[in-house]
Amino acid sequence: MEKTQNKDYYEILGVSRNATISEIKSAYRRLVARYHPDLSRTKETEGMFKLINEAYRVLSNPTLKEKYDNKTSEHQTKSENFSLVEVIRSITKGINIVVNEIQRLLVEISSDKILEKVSNEELLQRLRFSDNELVKKAVLKIIKQRKKRSLIPYLLEIADSPSTSSELRSKIFQTLREIGYTVAK
Repeated sequence: MEKTQNKDYYEILGVSRNATISEIKSAYRRLVARYHPDLSRTKETEGMFKLINEAYRVLSNPTLKEKYDNKTSEHQTKSENFSLVEVIRSITKGINIVVNEIQRLLVEISSDKILEKVSNEELLQRLRFSDNELVKKAVLKIIKQRKKRSLIPYLLEIADSPSTSSELRSKIFQTLREIGYTVAK
């Protein structure tokens, strides 16, 4: 037989958890009349009849009923605790995403302020060699604000470099257009 903790005897008999002994007996008799192998010959009859008898045996005996109730309430508490753990993990994951986004925005804001004080040569160096995409975006924003046409040849050189990603290349050409350079296609 299967483990008792996987079965809900109250559900099998169709009674509530606070059913009296007489309600349990009444439900048992009704189900026996329906599922007794001598009275019904369906596939589910024998298995259901065994479950009904097992449920009645446990729920009609006060000692066994108490043990069963304790086991099922422990199992239910563990399930509720597991669900709570999953909810907490989900919330923690969401909070981590928000915190990471806030940190990213703070880095972007602080790099903009720092880069405003940097020389044009250093801006180009950061654009070429920085691994941080946010720094590269900030550099292009500063170059756009300064509208230094003298930087155009250097920007073209960086854009034509094989190590420049297509995304960065696209942003460089956009910046060039915005500072007045006509990009030939």
